[in-house]
Amino acid sequence: MNKKVRNLVILFLFIFQHAIFGQFSASKVEALQQLLDSIIAPVKEANITVSTKVVHADKYKTLYEYQPETKVIPASITKLVTSACALSKLGQGYVFQTVIYTDDNNITDGIVHGNVYLKGFGDPDLNSTDIQYLSDLLIKSNIKEITGNIVADESYFDNEYYCLSGYYSGDTGPSYWPYVNALPLNKNEGYTNPAVSAGELLSSDLTSAGVTFTGSVISGTTPKAAREIGRITHSIFDVLSHMNKESDNHSAITIFKLLGAKLKSDPGSLKGGQEVIESFLSEIGIDRYSYEILEGSGLTRYNKVNAEMYIKLLKYMYDDRFLFDYYYNSLSIAGKDGTLKNRMIGTEAEGNVHAKTGTLNGVSALSGYVVDEDNEILIFFIVMNGFGGEYNFVKSVQDNFCISLAQFSRK
Repeated sequence: MNKKVRNLVILFLFIFQHAIFGQFSASKVEALQQLLDSIIAPVKEANITVSTKVVHADKYKTLYEYQPETKVIPASITKLVTSACALSKLGQGYVFQTVIYTDDNNITDGIVHGNVYLKGFGDPDLNSTDIQYLSDLLIKSNIKEITGNIVADESYFDNEYYCLSGYYSGDTGPSYWPYVNALPLNKNEGYTNPAVSAGELLSSDLTSAGVTFTGSVISGTTPKAAREIGRITHSIFDVLSHMNKESDNHSAITIFKLLGAKLKSDPGSLKGGQEVIESFLSEIGIDRYSYEILEGSGLTRYNKVNAEMYIKLLKYMYDDRFLFDYYYNSLSIAGKDGTLKNRMIGTEAEGNVHAKTGTLNGVSALSGYVVDEDNEILIFFIVMNGFGGEYNFVKSVQDNFCISLAQFSRK
């Protein structure tokens, strides 16, 4: 067989296989559309705003949609945007860090003649065990005495600790907004000044281990010439996985500010984070006028999005062969973990839906990926706005929606 004939045969086989396996059965798609219509019908009849869209991830064929361009309040599915931007802009190898410095140029004598600086760089998962680890690093460096102060440095972020709390009339109440700073401790729960509390914990751990420290724990800024002694890090996957699976608002706003500090300028702020998000979404082809994202958690009711935007975002992440596994596995799995742990159990959707939930007063959202009957991935978005207390009702609609997608076969 000569080269020309062989190439023609290969082309024929490709076209034949595409015709057989690459097409959708019109009757099956129509049946799916009718089924999904019937599932969301009670929501429409109740005068609840609903926006939804489903596409096949590989073929990017629309399987179903209803009001996909309607702007809705996303609640915590905002974290899908935050985590996608963080992975894309920071990379899968990024680590969140907290670093100890000193202004003493020579600590080989075991004495810090000066200050120790505990500087935070926006690690939302920094905890007491991490501070103990940093204390151990100092002890392993043979530090026996600190003559100066322990300085808690949270200057990597601005001091707008409660972000949009009380900023907009009729928005989510102040009690829901977390305290966000660059040097947190244990999610900042129960601390008046978490940065100083982190410094005090370091002081306590050091003195308990026999290090002499007669100075004070104060707030301050690390000098540019300071020398690093040690650091503690958390991987981007661990941080994003906790944020998405548990829907952690503190993590999301912290990461939002960190994006601004890292990619615009420090101190990190909501404005800086917003600029990074807008730039990212524009780069992947999303119309700036199709959304408003003011912070990364979804707490504000002034975030607005639509289905088209989310489908494009999720498709972009699906097509990134380097990042998709990280992104996909950071999401809650139906019937298995996170905020979907108790949903869709015992159905075809159990274990086959990786998605992010969202809940505010009168808002319920679900968006992500479904593995269907053909073991292929579908991308979906379904958000309801403007209902009373019928959370079980709207969640059951979302669950049945996803179960139907998991049962779908295009062949």
